[in-house]
Amino acid sequence: MAGLMLMSGVTFTSCNDDDDFSTQQYVGGVTLNVFGPSPVARGGELRFLGSGLKQIQSITIPGSGDITDINVVSDNEIRIIVPQNAEPGHVVLHHAKGDITTKTLLTFTEPITLESIAPLTVKAGDEITVKGDYLNLIHEIIFNDDISVPEEAFLAHSRYEIKLAVPAEAQTGKIILSDAADMPNWIYSDDDLSVILPSVDKVLDLTKAKPGDDVTVKGKDLDLVKKVVMPNGDEVKFSVNDGGDELKFVLPANVSDGTIRMVPASGVEVAVATIGVAVPEDVVAEPATDIWAGDVIKLKGLNMELVTDVVFPNVADAVKPENVSATELTVVAPEGTQSGNLVLNTASGAKVEVAVVTLKPEAVSFEPQPAALAGKMTVKGRNLQNVASISFGGAATVEVQNPTSTEFTVEVPATLSAGANAIELTLTNGETVEAGNAELSAPECAYATLLPGEDVEIHAGETFVISIANADKLTGVKVNGVDVQYILNGERLIIQVPESAGKNSVFTLLSSNGSISYDIAVIPATHVGLTIWSGIWENTGWGGNQDLAWGGYDWSQVPAGATLTLYMTPTVADGGWWCVSLRHADGWGNLPEPIPGQYDNPENGVLSVTLTADVLKDIIEHNGLVITGSEFVLNKVTIEWEISLETTIWEAGWTCSGWGGNQDLAWGGYDWSTVKPGQILRLYTTPTVAEGEWWCLSLRHGNGWGNLPAPIPAQYDNPASPLEVVLTADLIADLVAEGGLVITGSEYHLNKITIE
Repeated sequence: MAGLMLMSGVTFTSCNDDDDFSTQQYVGGVTLNVFGPSPVARGGELRFLGSGLKQIQSITIPGSGDITDINVVSDNEIRIIVPQNAEPGHVVLHHAKGDITTKTLLTFTEPITLESIAPLTVKAGDEITVKGDYLNLIHEIIFNDDISVPEEAFLAHSRYEIKLAVPAEAQTGKIILSDAADMPNWIYSDDDLSVILPSVDKVLDLTKAKPGDDVTVKGKDLDLVKKVVMPNGDEVKFSVNDGGDELKFVLPANVSDGTIRMVPASGVEVAVATIGVAVPEDVVAEPATDIWAGDVIKLKGLNMELVTDVVFPNVADAVKPENVSATELTVVAPEGTQSGNLVLNTASGAKVEVAVVTLKPEAVSFEPQPAALAGKMTVKGRNLQNVASISFGGAATVEVQNPTSTEFTVEVPATLSAGANAIELTLTNGETVEAGNAELSAPECAYATLLPGEDVEIHAGETFVISIANADKLTGVKVNGVDVQYILNGERLIIQVPESAGKNSVFTLLSSNGSISYDIAVIPATHVGLTIWSGIWENTGWGGNQDLAWGGYDWSQVPAGATLTLYMTPTVADGGWWCVSLRHADGWGNLPEPIPGQYDNPENGVLSVTLTADVLKDIIEHNGLVITGSEFVLNKVTIEWEISLETTIWEAGWTCSGWGGNQDLAWGGYDWSTVKPGQILRLYTTPTVAEGEWWCLSLRHGNGWGNLPAPIPAQYDNPASPLEVVLTADLIADLVAEGGLVITGSEYHLNKITIE
């Protein structure tokens, strides 16, 4: 701005002529900082810069009166065109609260005039002649859309005439003569310069055109075309004949519906054709019913060569067709295909749907009728080979093993209600089929008539009571496959729960004519506390107690992390020195790690030691534990630890990169029907990328590697190890019905998987 002030030599005034001059450019209110150019050409543009200039209502130039045609560029800039009758003098800006008068006179340049432009209708590259006076002061000509031709590109330049070539980018509109100063004089032409665009004789209708079709466009000035653009924005190659009246191109493979345009260098788009791309028509599937994964389907119709791939219902990945011709193609139904609409895709983005129906079980019956709870039931009919599971009234679902096309046999869950139960068959593709009702009767073996309610706590190591029927048939009780003690008093059965029973335990009633099992939640006995030595043993002068050595105690049963505690009574007066020392039996050697607190008056006569894996290994390999020291009586030695309920279900080791998939726990690799809601799945991983770099884990079900029914928190974007997943009822049902668990993702090593 300082440069502009120096150039124009302009000083300013505010509303109050007594105010001191401020160097602040934009000070708020209505202020004028600079105006110019000065001198200016009559007919040229005069600019004003300042603050609040939107409020200027009129501008007075001597000889011209008030000018109200003001071009408001912004609140900080306004412009006017200087009238031809303007005279030198002060310029006054008028606003609602006063006037601003310039302190510098406005002066004028030599009277640059623009008399004519010829010709007024041109093509890009044509020569035009600008005539007038003092044109030697013009150093730039600007075409519409700010396309500038500098003085160096003029073909001729004198006081009275300028010749130049119309730039390729020029558009129809007025031209501007400019002196190219920092704040330039701009003189606008009165008439528009009309720039010829390429044109077509008619916009072509390409309804039902196909990729690969040749298109010929006839018109004028087609040599001006720089590109041909398809409806999706892609450019295609084209050619223009020598006469510029014929343009040719080929429709690309991905051509879509819409308008095809040609574009000259100016960027002005001209429509050449509208297109409605051909699509497959009158399509039928053979066969269209009773299809299944692996079946070959023939699709017949018109324009079949346009099909790029086929998407089957319930299958994420598209299938490439085979043996494609203009009238038909073949495609193989993939795993997971369900009834619905096949979608035929074309390169243009068009989609055509064809209905298909999968093979379903028919004429289903049940034997025997009624079938006993906890007994066997055979399902007979047609097309049963694809049945994955059977549901009884929505209350229980049983997986089907090795079905044939005509029958399969399942064990009826003992927990169902006798009477009519609606049967639903779930197929391996996830579809379900209603199969009528099956009559169920009470079990013939001993069975529970009353199980503990959800509010009853059953603890490992204790007993609980159930009521049973057919008690005379009872021959034994097992918990998790192990025989346990029980007391039968009429129909009242008291069962001893073993200490080892976990959260979800299976209780089985054995009978002379069968067995029946129930899943019962148990509160585990996770704490083990044992007294492994007690008595009175006095130690003076570094004697040694070897009762826990040389086979006196089985240290191999103790897990790493167990706590060993010695209870002692000092035999010295208060404050007197005494100590205890733990050694292994061979030569009374030191244990491999220092034992914290064992020397020098253990506090309150109690020493607790965490047995690390290395310490336990040393004790086992060197024949047990010796307790020595001086001046104390040993009263008791205990050991305790917590039982982990975490069970390892996989630890083969596997490295994942590029979204590979581990299916070891899918497709029968693990029985997810044994898992109960609330159990925790843990995946232990190690990233294979540098620290801080991205990696991820993703859990899917087996069928099509589809998403699980609920988002798994924290599985994406550098998850912690282990990743913990609470297994809900919906998630477990999904894993059972959809082929188990697939583990995918990228850039990590899977170490092991556990369930607790």
